Amino acid sequence: MKDEKEPAPFRFPLTDVKDYGEMDVKAQAPAEDFAGALSEGSLIGPVALRGVIRRVDDDAVFTGSVGGRWLFECSRCLTPIEGEWSETFEATVSIDGGPMDLTEEARQSIGLAQPMKMFCQPDCKGLCPTCRKNLNTTHCGHVPAVDAPDTVRPRFTERRKKG
Repeated sequence: MKDEKEPAPFRFPLTDVKDYGEMDVKAQAPAEDFAGALSEGSLIGPVALRGVIRRVDDDAVFTGSVGGRWLFECSRCLTPIEGEWSETFEATVSIDGGPMDLTEEARQSIGLAQPMKMFCQPDCKGLCPTCRKNLNTTHCGHVPAVDAPDTVRPRFTERRKKG
């Protein structure tokens, strides 16, 4: 956890919001500040935050987005995939509650932006189950085993009749 005296890139004083009603926000933080935000893969490069903080009655409301780049492996063939991500979010704090720290909201947005599965291409062929070669780049010659009809379980089975 960061020391309170160390400046946080996603912490903003609300004095301009109190005085002028809104404040444009643009900041970057190193990916290391968000280690553990993803269950798989990794963040690469800086994490960028953009948006505006507006005064709404006695609250300060942030509306904006957080984004950056990440690196995953294809779920089928394990090829590294690098891509961009972006997630919008809102946060509200009391205008008199001190500075607005958006670090935790940004961390949660990173986790929400993470896809359940990543594919290098929509029709990825995956790995050969016999030799583990990438079937997108090479044809190994192995024939995929076809399940025998008696080994395949139907998704829905007929209920037993009473009586």
